Amino acid sequence: MVSQELAKFVLKTDYQNIPNAALQKAKASLIDSVGTMLAGAKEDAGSIIVRYVEKTGGAPAASLVGHKIKSSVYNAAMANGTMGHVQDYDDMSPTLIGHPSISVLPAVLALGEEQKISGEEMLSAFTIGIEVECKIGRGTIPQHYENGWHPTATIGIFGAAAASAKILGLSEQEIIYALGIAGSESSGLRENFGTMTKPFHAGRAAAKGTMSAMLAKEGFTSTPKIFEGKAGFCKVMAVEYDENKIIDRLGNPFDVEDPGFTIKPYPTCGAAHPAIDAVISLSREHDLKADEIKQIKCGTVPIGRDVLVYPKPATPLEAKFSMEYCLAVALIEKKVGFSQFSDKKINAPEIKQLLEKVDMYLSPEMSDLGYRGTFNADIKIVLKDGKEYSKRVDHGRGDPANPLTEEELLEKYSDCAALALDSEKIKRSKEMLSGLEQLSDISLLMDILRG
Repeated sequence: MVSQELAKFVLKTDYQNIPNAALQKAKASLIDSVGTMLAGAKEDAGSIIVRYVEKTGGAPAASLVGHKIKSSVYNAAMANGTMGHVQDYDDMSPTLIGHPSISVLPAVLALGEEQKISGEEMLSAFTIGIEVECKIGRGTIPQHYENGWHPTATIGIFGAAAASAKILGLSEQEIIYALGIAGSESSGLRENFGTMTKPFHAGRAAAKGTMSAMLAKEGFTSTPKIFEGKAGFCKVMAVEYDENKIIDRLGNPFDVEDPGFTIKPYPTCGAAHPAIDAVISLSREHDLKADEIKQIKCGTVPIGRDVLVYPKPATPLEAKFSMEYCLAVALIEKKVGFSQFSDKKINAPEIKQLLEKVDMYLSPEMSDLGYRGTFNADIKIVLKDGKEYSKRVDHGRGDPANPLTEEELLEKYSDCAALALDSEKIKRSKEMLSGLEQLSDISLLMDILRG
């Protein structure tokens, strides 16, 4: 049975038998995800979640990143997951077609702080959790995604449950129960992309993953066939699936190593990233100005056409899912960062006029790529004087085939952390995260990250 094989994998896998290459890749995603939590801590969605947590209360067991408060494990995981995804700046997995780390790491941080686990235990539980969810994705994607589900939430909850089970030391039977409980808590619809509810998906997956493991530890039962059962996850939420793909390559290799994860260079939907790369490159190379542009033609893949659904965004969150906006601001400002997603920018006349000239279409050469977690782009910029500049990008910056350097990763972390921490805490947290394996108790890290 699928749950049994996943449970055996969680039980037998420890820091010592995870390949070092996988651990180092996972550590890079872990550092990146802590950064994105800090970047989202003061955003409206993050602030609302924090106010909700303060009102509902909870024993002060775990820290809310970027805020000077603690709450229950459940509440902390929910808040940190939401904050970590609100900027849409967290990593991506092609097999998940989603964000693997931000539904798992908040569960690890919250439960790990309560349990006072070490840095090694934190890294191994995180690596196990993201491996479990990615392999579930391997067996159910792309049909699950095409049906309208948001795998960051719907599959991420299983990763959070597996990581939490590892931290709590659950037995094989208890892990099976945890996965079964998580299956009935799995939810998250793509219709909510471009709203505060999208990042909330990650927070709820993290929180309910911890809840599933904690209930299982107390003896709460569930089906052992949550994946392959006639009314189970695969048949109901994927329809077309291959359960053997979930279990036949567990840890061999770890998905974080092969095919790897994308660490984002821009705080926006990944489907726009290769096109942003191309437009920034052409705009810098030819010093392009908005008033020179007749048209920006953007050929994209099916998934890009289907998720970038706001041609005329009205909010910063909608702008993150607008190819038109991203390319207009990329050409004019020659960069895409936090400051490019604000009400002021969205309402700037120059940007509003230029985004009307962006033509996003399904590229005939890319139509067969379907929903494969690849975001290729073919850009042609046509000037009013008749000049044309073209560029195709198949592997955007941050992609496993075009990765950020360690220096770029740490620079991104510092930029994110600066939105919530002072310079001394940024320095100390970066040192602790870089030397995570030597950390005896992650509570020391969480004390700094509270801001």
